[in-house]
Amino acid sequence: MPDTTTPEPPGDRVARCALSIAAALVHASTKDRAETRRMSDAGSAFFWRMVARLGIAPKDEPRWLVYTRMAAMLTPSTATASFHDTTRPLGAVLADGGDRHAHLDKPVVSEARLARLLAARGDARLSALERSLRGVARETRALDAASLAWAVLNPNGQQIARAYYRRLDGGPSHIATSVEAAETSKVEYRTFP
Repeated sequence: MPDTTTPEPPGDRVARCALSIAAALVHASTKDRAETRRMSDAGSAFFWRMVARLGIAPKDEPRWLVYTRMAAMLTPSTATASFHDTTRPLGAVLADGGDRHAHLDKPVVSEARLARLLAARGDARLSALERSLRGVARETRALDAASLAWAVLNPNGQQIARAYYRRLDGGPSHIATSVEAAETSKVEYRTFP
């Protein structure tokens, strides 16, 4: 009998893995969370359990390790809920430092630092991303887990930049998904001198 199942789209798989890791961290022991926050490139017991459960391919393990370490940074030992919030894309959090209501005269992560992050490649990009997240992780516990995973897995920084400048310029942190919603939204954008 032929296989009639369709493969899972890559975006769905990334989101599913990201959300699974974020949710599992909430239920992990304090020791597992601490070890995962500090884990080296060798990984932690928690990370390897997630690799096995989610079927992460060996070629993807290094990037998922970085994502898992970042997710652990966002999950304090006292957490009772996941940090995941679909309305808080990574770029917006880098702009406002986790304060969704802040009026931004100056972003928390400077435009120059964002430009360096977006221009970096390979391990340098992952290190810059981790440093930027560490800088805002003390203040925020709400972030879209899928946008963080995509930032780690995808070297294209357009999604980060769009959300960052949308938030910096006073627009919505995420875009309306329908034409009607976009047409009816009343958004005032900051003007530039």
